[in-house]
Amino acid sequence: MNLEGRLDIRLTRHADAPATVSIHSTRPQLAQRLLAGRTPEEAAHLAGLVFSLCGKAQRVAVQAACEAAQGRLPDPATSRDRETAVLLELAQEHAWRLLLDWPEQSGAELGISPDMPSLLRLRQSAESLRFSAYESGVPLAGAAADPPRFAETLDALLRTPLLGEPAATWLARDLAGFDAWRRAAGTPTARLFGELGEGADRGISQARLLPPLGRLTDREAADLARRALADPAFCAQPLWHDAPAETGAVARVCEHPLLTAWIAQRGRGAGARLLARLLELAALPARLAACLPDAGPALVRAWHLGENAGLAGVETSRGLLLHGVQLRKGKVAQYRIVAPTEWNFHPAGPLFQALSGLEPGGDLAAHARLVAQSLDPCVAFAIEVNNA
Repeated sequence: MNLEGRLDIRLTRHADAPATVSIHSTRPQLAQRLLAGRTPEEAAHLAGLVFSLCGKAQRVAVQAACEAAQGRLPDPATSRDRETAVLLELAQEHAWRLLLDWPEQSGAELGISPDMPSLLRLRQSAESLRFSAYESGVPLAGAAADPPRFAETLDALLRTPLLGEPAATWLARDLAGFDAWRRAAGTPTARLFGELGEGADRGISQARLLPPLGRLTDREAADLARRALADPAFCAQPLWHDAPAETGAVARVCEHPLLTAWIAQRGRGAGARLLARLLELAALPARLAACLPDAGPALVRAWHLGENAGLAGVETSRGLLLHGVQLRKGKVAQYRIVAPTEWNFHPAGPLFQALSGLEPGGDLAAHARLVAQSLDPCVAFAIEVNNA
């Protein structure tokens, strides 16, 4: 059994019209097969092992969903440790996309290479911390005192090579200030933003944004859980108010003035998504240094749905991860996962809309790859371009 699957993206080029697009996913729906019949503790442990990406978020989601199904709430120390673990994982994933994937995709012609040493320093800093709450439910004494060390490492990474200045200074820039920053090309990241050009964003999507956890109402959460538990097909092609939706950092920070101005002037495309990642990452050191991971927007939230059912949401680098569970006699009877990739790579969703709007000229495959990477699938993807 292939535990990951893949995404096959096909574009058919036309002489004087945008390409036609098809997206086919072979991602298997594994939650029910893997977790049914297990205790909540067994399910959480297995999820952390099986899911190679966002493993901490997956483990936390299982724990929170099962607790909610039982009508239980975690104690404050456990909640804090879980939020911190998710926050550290989110930071590393954002840094990976900005320092490795984007330079690897678009930096060769600019002489920009992936920055693996900086990524390794950030990962080593995270691995030096020890959080047990998301693993065993028992918080490790002193865990909350460690995030400032990671915050220092992240702050140094933001100053060089990402921003070239203090995060607070950069976050205060308006769109004109941001444009001046990218045109000055003082860091590799600024040069990559500069390469996106001055006109409309590349790969614009009009799909509505899936609300982040803090804006999801109890009724909306219950409806998502009901649909997922009743119909496994919903998890493969989820809909928000009967339409595809986009999730990710762009949904979480969509009200930031800089991102709002970018989208108003250039549209919500690859550049907007990458800017949203950088905005979110730049705000994390202050949040971690204060030892208050839960001081910002919610990263973990759960709902008791009655009849031994629960839903948990965890914000990941890729977007909102949802876990729905129904327990019977202390074990998992039904389990469903709606992952960010299924929202963003829906056959008629954000990627489909973004690629359908690409101009037919130029290196269509490279442009499509940048747009797909900006939506950050959690599995391998292939892009095929054919002529009509």
